[in-house]
Amino acid sequence: MKKILTIVATAMLMMAVPQITHAATVGTVTANPSLNLRQSAVTSATILASIPKSTQVTILSKNASNWYNVTYNGKTGWVSGSYLSVKTIATTTTAVPQAAVPAPAATNKTVGTVTANPSLNLRQSAVASATVLASIPKNTQVTILSKNASNWYNVTYNGKTGWVSGSYLSVSAIPVSRSGSGSSDLVNHALSLQGIPYVYGGTSRSGFDCSGYTQYVFKGSGISLPRTTFEQFRVGSSVNKAQLQPGDLVFFTTYATGASHVGIYIGGGSFVHASSSGVIISSLGSSYYSSRYLGARRVR
Repeated sequence: MKKILTIVATAMLMMAVPQITHAATVGTVTANPSLNLRQSAVTSATILASIPKSTQVTILSKNASNWYNVTYNGKTGWVSGSYLSVKTIATTTTAVPQAAVPAPAATNKTVGTVTANPSLNLRQSAVASATVLASIPKNTQVTILSKNASNWYNVTYNGKTGWVSGSYLSVSAIPVSRSGSGSSDLVNHALSLQGIPYVYGGTSRSGFDCSGYTQYVFKGSGISLPRTTFEQFRVGSSVNKAQLQPGDLVFFTTYATGASHVGIYIGGGSFVHASSSGVIISSLGSSYYSSRYLGARRVR
């Protein structure tokens, strides 16, 4: 009887746990007898492996020359789309209930309030003659990233990152919450990589793709993430958008159905990510990303 009750209780628990359906883009090899997995998207590139006909591989991205960045047998490389049958499949995973966690610790974030009337120019570099990226209205609060010796501040505003003169900025520290002592270090590490170019399949300072970037940043904090965006969307615990904390992973549906782009939330409604323009800061509130927002995960 005890064994029967245990089985029934386990079944009821499984029924109570929500199921999450994701979409993944996969390709089936049509080349006979096999298709070469290459280090880069050219036929002269080094062969990493031979993928047998009818084998299914996970697709990470596609370039303009009809080459696909895929994973096969633990390796990531490129295959010609001429020998790949591509489709989207649905997969279901069980959401793991989030254990109770202690209340977030308090820390400080440095912000600046514009004092210039009617507005302050956000410039591309820290000189008065630099290109104007935006005009920031008086009394607007911006997030400060750094300050140089000439009293210019590197700030983020409305999804843009640039420089403003400290002569027209009232600087202060405000309390924010974070989930642990490592969150600040992780975000600082992520921000330090701004400007590194985008590279398909990139996982190093020579160039990143979006999931290669997040994997690299988290590895620096001793946290192991899977290689692909789709796989990263399955780790950790789900976070409501209104409860985002710095260091959370944010996901978007872009070139493919499901989780196909990922970044790291840094606070203030902004996130840092490896976009086609390289590692940059963008706003969750921008028309592009707000319409493609899929969800967030906390893995710390």
